[in-house]
Amino acid sequence: MCSICGEERPITDYHSAGTKKGKRYRRKKCRDCYRLVKKKYRDRKSDWLKRYKESLACSSCGYSKNTHDNFSHRALEFHHHNDDKEFNVSEGVFIGYSQEKIIKEINKCTVLCSRCHAEKHDNQNDKTK
Repeated sequence: MCSICGEERPITDYHSAGTKKGKRYRRKKCRDCYRLVKKKYRDRKSDWLKRYKESLACSSCGYSKNTHDNFSHRALEFHHHNDDKEFNVSEGVFIGYSQEKIIKEINKCTVLCSRCHAEKHDNQNDKTK
């Protein structure tokens, strides 16, 4: 029986939660409810990241909510300036990383608008040639 919707479903409607001593354990939420719980979690993280990015500005040109009437949080990106990158910040939200882990990764980055970010990478590629 699903712990969320309370419906009794076949065992195949429950994801595996792993094995212990050779015995397979199943989640207490059915696949549909588990999917909804994960979607709500990702949506909350996505909303948080959107609000966070709206408070930032490009460290190169200053593009921000305060400088442009048609500002879009999607134009701001996180540039990893070292080789210690664990994951892309935007992908971390959808993978399901915690807010603390995402912030830790953001702290390794410089905030750039998409144009400055592309120019930065283009300049780095020119130097390696």
